[in-house]
Amino acid sequence: MLIEFSVTNYRSILERQTLNMAASPYFKELESLNTFITNQNDAVPRLLRSTVLYGPNASGKSSLIKALLFVKRQVLYSQKESQAGDEIDVIPFKLTAESRAADSEFELIFVEQGVRYEYGFRCNYERVTEEWLFAYPLGRAQKWFHRVFDATTNKDAYKFSTSFLGGRQRQMWAAQTRPNALFFSTAIQLNNEQLKPAFDWFKSRLRVIDSLQNFSSSYTLQCCSKDEDRKRVVEFMNSADLSITDIKLQETIFSADTLPTDLPAPIREELIKSMAGRKLIEPRFFHKDANTQESIEFDENEESDGTRALFAFAGPWLDVLENERILVVDELDTSLHPLLVHHLVKRLHHEGTKAQLIFTTHDTTLLSQKLLRRDQVWFMEKDAQAATKLYPLSDFSPRDNEAVERGYLNGRYGGVPFLKELDFYGL
Repeated sequence: MLIEFSVTNYRSILERQTLNMAASPYFKELESLNTFITNQNDAVPRLLRSTVLYGPNASGKSSLIKALLFVKRQVLYSQKESQAGDEIDVIPFKLTAESRAADSEFELIFVEQGVRYEYGFRCNYERVTEEWLFAYPLGRAQKWFHRVFDATTNKDAYKFSTSFLGGRQRQMWAAQTRPNALFFSTAIQLNNEQLKPAFDWFKSRLRVIDSLQNFSSSYTLQCCSKDEDRKRVVEFMNSADLSITDIKLQETIFSADTLPTDLPAPIREELIKSMAGRKLIEPRFFHKDANTQESIEFDENEESDGTRALFAFAGPWLDVLENERILVVDELDTSLHPLLVHHLVKRLHHEGTKAQLIFTTHDTTLLSQKLLRRDQVWFMEKDAQAATKLYPLSDFSPRDNEAVERGYLNGRYGGVPFLKELDFYGL
């Protein structure tokens, strides 16, 4: 479960910006549906099941999502896949000389297996300059490790607490950590067991989708290979009133005849070479004949874009609910009808799960206090330096039952595009 995420000096974000998933104690509406308690200890507040971010194009919404994805990839792969001397693919805020030369910083507060963790690091293109991890296994802070780059010695200095187990191995893990890799990632690769629950949060709990445009249906297809999971996918899609009676998988062998005729010859030849003999799996959707109730088969291309998009999303969504993951999606409404987005959010709230959803959208119809609490809505906009600012609706002390959608569109809360009036016909 995610409590808080902060980022500084990354892409369009200059100063520290923080997204907080803790439920406000001052708002009591929809508390039983839209929030949950962890049943652990006082170190973990009541948390929100979902949070939505609004803002005009280029306001920094994608920067926040990409920052989360960057952190996840660094934790999972910085030691495993990078080599000595490789640049870290971090992108600082580029519109000031100071920020271009400064480090980027990331910090997350999260809960896994009943333990609260605070993990963060600072880095630039060349190296990690600071890294830290606090754990609260008994409700009290334990500073497991702190790594700081000492420019005078050109080495990392490490401090380990007695609560961080490993003895002499800790220094070995530190010695094996390259400048461009995280100690967290290195220690896991060297079989540290104490860090494994926190690592598994990044590996298995956190799911980040930075684009739905090319989202694949492969995971849902894999789910449909099992009868029980296929029935769950059918039920999920019918809960959105799509009237699908069944889904079956059809297996074919790749044929060059299926490739577009206008495909450039070099690309066509490469695809034929790489795909030769491969098995392809495609879904077949069944609907009832309006008169006879007979099941009529449709191939994927005969279904609407919305149906195909929801099918691709079905497997991952059910997995998020069932395994209580944190799903982060940029522009959830890109491929889905607004009513389907409403349906997904409502379903999350009514499932009683501890799964969480963080998403960006331009769909203002979600700004209903019958669907979202006032602390679930956040806005993003650029300041005078063209840097992203992130702030919650609650900063404006909105009244209970306030017409939030109208207020947002009228510019009361900011986070809307500034449009100059144009004489289109005079161009």
